[in-house]
Amino acid sequence: MGNEDLDELIRSKRNIQALALIREQLGCSLTEAIDLLNERHVRLKAKQPNEQPNQRPSADDDGQGHQVGHER
Repeated sequence: MGNEDLDELIRSKRNIQALALIREQLGCSLTEAIDLLNERHVRLKAKQPNEQPNQRPSADDDGQGHQVGHER
């Protein structure tokens, strides 16, 4: 399996495509593919701790937040 292709999919937050690639290349079950994807994610995070693949920003990251429908 092309690790570079898989790594790029993980960095691009394209987990479904990454799982499909793993399953296609290795012929494994979905559960096994999920385990392999998680292992690869951990390895990437360890190699590049400043780049955290698939980490979503928290709700507070975009500032003070906005209330919809409530004006004060």
